[in-house]
Amino acid sequence: MIIRKRAAAVITVFFCAGLFLVWILSNWVADLAKERLQQDANDELRSQVLLAKSKLESALFRDVFLVDSLATLFNIDPQASGENFYEISIRLLERAENVRNVGMAPNDIVEKNYPVEGNEKAIGLDFRTVPSQYETVQAARQAQDIFLAGPLELVQGGRALIARVPVFTDYPANENYWGSLSVVIDYNNLMSSAGLSSIENAEIAIRGRDATGRDGEVFEGAPETFANADYQGPVVVPNGEWWIAADFKDSLTKEQENLLQLGRWSLIGIYILLFFSVCMLWVFYRAERHRANEDFLTGLSNRRFALSYLNRLMSEGNDRNRFCVLTIDLNDFKAINDTHGHDTGDDMLKLVARGLETAVRASDIVARMGGDEFLVILNRCKDKEQADKIIDKIRAQVERQHIQAHGLILYPSLSIGCACNSEGGQDKATLLKLADERMYENKLSIKKKQS
Repeated sequence: MIIRKRAAAVITVFFCAGLFLVWILSNWVADLAKERLQQDANDELRSQVLLAKSKLESALFRDVFLVDSLATLFNIDPQASGENFYEISIRLLERAENVRNVGMAPNDIVEKNYPVEGNEKAIGLDFRTVPSQYETVQAARQAQDIFLAGPLELVQGGRALIARVPVFTDYPANENYWGSLSVVIDYNNLMSSAGLSSIENAEIAIRGRDATGRDGEVFEGAPETFANADYQGPVVVPNGEWWIAADFKDSLTKEQENLLQLGRWSLIGIYILLFFSVCMLWVFYRAERHRANEDFLTGLSNRRFALSYLNRLMSEGNDRNRFCVLTIDLNDFKAINDTHGHDTGDDMLKLVARGLETAVRASDIVARMGGDEFLVILNRCKDKEQADKIIDKIRAQVERQHIQAHGLILYPSLSIGCACNSEGGQDKATLLKLADERMYENKLSIKKKQS
């Protein structure tokens, strides 16, 4: 029982240690798989951002180049272009995707707007009286090229980019300034058509108002997105650039999360199944081995095990490993069998077996050699004097027990012979022969006393 409890404790410790390691391994594998899935998702999001950025640049340049063609007409003939402003603007808006309205401002004073409806209040506006707008008009004049201002909030609602286009009557010298054209581009529609506003699982931010680049003001999204960005890059605009940042969020699907959990618990389940399968095989092996080395009647070790164990002891040498063997014979056992039957004889053998196991130490080996013969191997027994004390204990324990048969009380009587390897026995046969001789001497002595 002590061995079984110890084995169970060892198995429990190994199981818990293995379970802990498998738990760590399963979490590591799951985290690795999650990281790989998230990386794949991030790559997909990066592709979406790059595609949307490309669409944004393409749409913006397309509309701005249409505006530039309008400027070319005014550079060639400002008067004729002004007279046909509405017709030209209608054609422009038909071809443009995101242009909301167009205005012309000779001498930087707004003279015409298209569409007219909703823009009546702007007619007559002198840009010089509105510093924030005049600054962008002047920037276009000085650059002698389109200047993209904004995005900015419109009074009538929404956000827009304003393309300021300078007009010179002496192109390409560009010394005679006629005025400017202003084209309002719908910012919200531009972003939506590019797809930036519809990207899921990503925080998008853009900075560089008035095309001032990565050091400019943030006009889309949160500033902290730039600190946590998984992707950053330029958006090329006509007179400079914007700077875009994307912070990708965890975007695993519910199915992917469930698969990761299933994988984690599957590893643990496989470990438990394998562990207990190995344990069962080990238990079956131990049981079969035990049965092969066990006496079926008494439950003691059998002759094969005892002799094998004795061989191992003899092979280890006598100097450090001291032991003694006791050969034990049950006196008058044949008479018990003949008089009371084999069942009574079996009961007597079981009684003696239990008594022997009780009397010796846990480290000693008790075996039934066959019939009424027993062998006790006393491990760590240094001499015959110590063995004699154990023999006295065996007699006291065994011979005071009894069984009942047909109304009679039967007590066992033992003949015991002892031999120690310290006496010079060089092999198993010599040692057992010496013990047998002393056992028969003890048997004769008992018979003489009884007679």
